[in-house]
Amino acid sequence: MKSSDYVVSFFAEKGIKHFFGYQGTMIAHFADSVFRDQVVTNHCCSNEQGGGFAAVGYAKATGRAALAYATSGPGACNLISAVADAYYDSAPVIFITGQLNTYEYLHIDGIRQNGFQEMDVISAVKAVTKYCVKVEDVEDLRYILERAYYECLAGRPGPVLIDLPMDMQRQEIDPETMKTFVPEEEKSGDSPKTAADAITKALNESEHPVFVLGNGIVYGSEAHKKVLSFVEKYRIPVITSMLGRDLLPADHELNMGHLGGGYGHRYANIISYKKADLIVSLGCSLCKRQTAMKPEKFAENARIIRVEIDPLEIARKVHEDETSFMVDCAEVIDALGQETVSVNRSFDSWLEKCGVIKKKLTAFDASCPERKPNAVIEAISGSIDDNTVICCDVGQHQVWTSQSFNLKEGQQLLFSGGHGAMGFALPAAIGAHYGTGQKSVAICGDGAFQMNIQELQWVFREQVPVTMIVLNNRSLGLIQQQQDDIFNSIYSGSVASGGYTAPDFEAVAAAYGIDSVTVSSEEELTEALLKMDSSKPRLIQVLIDTDSRAYPKTFFGEEMYNQRPYIPEELMEEILEM
Repeated sequence: MKSSDYVVSFFAEKGIKHFFGYQGTMIAHFADSVFRDQVVTNHCCSNEQGGGFAAVGYAKATGRAALAYATSGPGACNLISAVADAYYDSAPVIFITGQLNTYEYLHIDGIRQNGFQEMDVISAVKAVTKYCVKVEDVEDLRYILERAYYECLAGRPGPVLIDLPMDMQRQEIDPETMKTFVPEEEKSGDSPKTAADAITKALNESEHPVFVLGNGIVYGSEAHKKVLSFVEKYRIPVITSMLGRDLLPADHELNMGHLGGGYGHRYANIISYKKADLIVSLGCSLCKRQTAMKPEKFAENARIIRVEIDPLEIARKVHEDETSFMVDCAEVIDALGQETVSVNRSFDSWLEKCGVIKKKLTAFDASCPERKPNAVIEAISGSIDDNTVICCDVGQHQVWTSQSFNLKEGQQLLFSGGHGAMGFALPAAIGAHYGTGQKSVAICGDGAFQMNIQELQWVFREQVPVTMIVLNNRSLGLIQQQQDDIFNSIYSGSVASGGYTAPDFEAVAAAYGIDSVTVSSEEELTEALLKMDSSKPRLIQVLIDTDSRAYPKTFFGEEMYNQRPYIPEELMEEILEM
């Protein structure tokens, strides 16, 4: 069979039925095989970055492997932001790039380029992939495919990249005669039972425990279901990372918000930072974006137990005396669910205190005029269908969404976390739809939406049921807020007077043939969401004040439990003394 046909059929047999990519000379044989295959569906993006982020959205929404492809040189370059996003957020994505024929290489050390659109892709992506390789002998193809698929899902998931020269795409091969990949025996980490026993012992010695759940727990997985069963059984408060926001619905009794050194829920920050005596972290990195810049101050009166599959994440300690286990958190969660595990304490009064703190601080934040944009997000969440995947871009709207989107059971919320890539939401929403079969929503700011606005053509062509909500404050608001704090409110590159502008997105969407409308109030927004057909593409432009800001926020140098706008001193004293 033809080698490019084999590559397509290999991944189709693994369950990858949607391929995202863009045609080009050096990927043409592969793209032709994708198009002709009777099992898979080919989705053409308008820019390779869009195809890459669609694959990332697919993988993040499902936990399954996804695939994106591009031609060589500029096509491969355009994929790299998506490759990095998948790497930092542990998304299992296979990237395939076309390349110059192997016989065209000049083998001259140090030469800048071997031929037109040739690029050393492997060197470029080595730092942000788990495995990357150029196919130089077609007899290695089966081994490379098997290893790439294994690597992207094994241990801590992440991206892999296969650079596939043109002549390696068009060979006649017999896969049965090729060498195969046999995984090495995995290095043994810590025992799941040992970790579960340590957690159980610590819970039995604790009065104010908190479980911190992160991106290492895949939404909808058995581990997700089992950890919820465990904390519900013992009524233990739960705080999540921002990427783990959808692990509990907003109205869940145990949900105490998401952690954030800068913009986390005020009550989550106070409960974890000042009130807890035990932090059990499962699949959460506890990086400085979560614990603030002085991690030794985070929960300094609490014991910290961390379960993490990545040994390098464990090496980055929060407390020098923390207890850590290098093991898959899913295995530890499974061990915690065994009948032999018994926690002989009641945390009812502690949970009640956490609920009071949450109620009081939520009421304070709701009274702050600075948080008017949060009301817009609440209006959106109140009008979005159940079983919808919401993809959020990067900027002020990400803060407002992470703080105020009231997730229902069955809804997912996806972010570009570690990479923080503007332009993520729209293509990710396309990929999430194809991964789950559900409707999707892209929440974007005006700056972020322009990064991959060309994918409106993809949305229109395939009639993807994605609701695009563009919060247009005609500025790069999060940059403005930073410029207020450290640049004396000189808005270079963030507002019209500084060189930044935004178009009328309603008119842009209309030009692509997509139903669109502009609203300027929560009432108009709700009406539009309820009236417009959610089974078809639709865009709603929401006009926001250019001076909008994201609060609560931890000011530079301050401890993360004391965010702006500051709560009254008497309320802070009351909470700290509870």
